[in-house]
Amino acid sequence: MKKTLPNQAANTMLSNTFEIFHVKDEVKADKTLYHYHDFYEINCTLDGESIFYLDGKEYHLKPGSILFIHYNDLHRLVRQTTAKLERTYIFVTAEYLKKHTSSQSPLEQCFKAFGQPHSQVLDSDVNELRHYLKRFDEPPTQDFGADLLYHQAFIELMVFFNRLAIRQAKNVLPIETANSVLIQDLMIYVSNNLANDLSLDTVAQTFFHSKYYLSREFKRQTGFTFHQYVLKKRLLYSKQLLRKNKLATEVYLACGFRSYTHFLRSFKQEFDMTPKEFIKKESTFIQFEHH
Repeated sequence: MKKTLPNQAANTMLSNTFEIFHVKDEVKADKTLYHYHDFYEINCTLDGESIFYLDGKEYHLKPGSILFIHYNDLHRLVRQTTAKLERTYIFVTAEYLKKHTSSQSPLEQCFKAFGQPHSQVLDSDVNELRHYLKRFDEPPTQDFGADLLYHQAFIELMVFFNRLAIRQAKNVLPIETANSVLIQDLMIYVSNNLANDLSLDTVAQTFFHSKYYLSREFKRQTGFTFHQYVLKKRLLYSKQLLRKNKLATEVYLACGFRSYTHFLRSFKQEFDMTPKEFIKKESTFIQFEHH
């Protein structure tokens, strides 16, 4: 059902299917946080413009812009650049999409590229986008079959999104921001080197900057310490590997942890469950988390 809610509440999920939120509130930069969750997000801009951070890059969004955010990718609405900003968030579980998919039409395709997990940003015709979203302005009635037709409309919406992604229509390119290009490059470097040495001393040498300068700027621009960011990215990556390999004793080294004990302790602290418990829950239902 489409809902209207304050921005800070638009990042949790209660159902195991899909949820749609219509948001018009003002975005305050000091109130937005980098976050991730264990379900897919589709973020549609309907009116106004904004700057959005997604997986190490910043994008300029305008009416018709659509973000396909893969689960566990860090993201943040950095700031709005117009007086008003209207957008729609769609949260949907991988489990729901798999249940309604087919070999010919995999509904998770818009969250992948070359068969690999991948967030992306596309442009669309905003009037066409509003047409598809308008069907969710009201919840389904109690009439016989209304709930089925509501879910059918959502499948049609997902088909629209996937066809758009398959055409690769008007891909939105990340923007260059002078104040944060170094930190953006640093985030991308971390993502590409999770199994390697990411100590601040080593990274500072790679980027030809003082480690104190990098540490201060990273904290100022992201809200994370560099160590916190590296640890969070490694733990999120470990989830991806656990879903595939299901062997924590092999996963921890691939994620850059030098100690299995450290990996277990960090995983438990971040996700409030052990890797074994995570694998067990993944095999039965989707576990939602939000930070």
